[in-house]
Amino acid sequence: MCSAAPPAPDAPDAPDRVTQLGQLADLIVRVARRIEAHRFQDPGITPLGAVESMLLRYVDDHPGTSRTQVAADLVMQGSNASAGLRSLEAKGLVTRTADPHDGRVAHLNLTDEARQIAARVRAEWGSLLETLLPESTDVTAAVALLAALDTPQDQQPRTSPAGS
Repeated sequence: MCSAAPPAPDAPDAPDRVTQLGQLADLIVRVARRIEAHRFQDPGITPLGAVESMLLRYVDDHPGTSRTQVAADLVMQGSNASAGLRSLEAKGLVTRTADPHDGRVAHLNLTDEARQIAARVRAEWGSLLETLLPESTDVTAAVALLAALDTPQDQQPRTSPAGS
């Protein structure tokens, strides 16, 4: 069963921007759930919990980050981030290196094994999405849109909503 195409953006009955953004958010959550529920076929991918996976991917994207920065950017309680990072460290996937200028700060990095796992995960997810999307999909534009949404709020450009 196919759903009807949405009205053209300038059509009188077209949803407003806030409504469309709400629909986008709903779709992002559903697609994220589908991706997270994917059962990996590659035996080289170490099974991790959802929080550990999220932390591992964050450290992969932000080498040398701190626990405080991880928690802030992922909107997590510091204690939850710490517990997840300790678990990844115990599994040999994350290393902590003391900051030479501030002993209270530890820099987080992935081990070689963890980098390989992260690459394998992204390869499987890429293959999964390849089967779901039409070839004409502008993946570059989709990545740019989602990257903009992933920017921490304190780093987002301050703009006023349209019409204000």
